[in-house]
Amino acid sequence: MREEALLWINDAERALKIAKENYSIELFEVSVFYCQQSLEKLLKGSIIAIKKSSFVKTHRLMTLYNRISKEINLDEKLVDFLKMITPYYTITRYPDTAMGLPVEVITKDFARECLNKTELIFKCFQRILSKK
Repeated sequence: MREEALLWINDAERALKIAKENYSIELFEVSVFYCQQSLEKLLKGSIIAIKKSSFVKTHRLMTLYNRISKEINLDEKLVDFLKMITPYYTITRYPDTAMGLPVEVITKDFARECLNKTELIFKCFQRILSKK
C-alpha cells in the first residue's frame, strides 16, 4: 500500500480513538466530530489505496464513498449514516449551524450510535484494505 494511503488510514484510526476517548469523558459533540473526521480520512486513504489516485478535496463523505463504492460495498443503513454524519463536520463546530450549543444538541445516545456505525464501517473497509 502506498505510504500516502497509510498516512490517511493511520490518522483515521487515531481520529476514531479520539472519538472513543471523548465519548468516555462525556464530550459527545467532540466524539461525533471525530467520528466524521475518522470516516473522511478513512475514505480518502482508501481511495488512494484502491484507486491508486488522489481524491477530490471535499468533506462530503458520499462524494468520497462513491469513488470506491464498487470495491467496498456498504449496506444501505451505513450509506445513510455517511449521508447523515457529513454535516457534523460543521454542526459540532459552529453553534449557529447546530441551532444551539453543540453540547446541548448532541446526545449521549446519538454519539454512541455514531461510534457504533463508524466502527462497523471501519470493519468493512479493513477487510478490503488488508488485501492491498
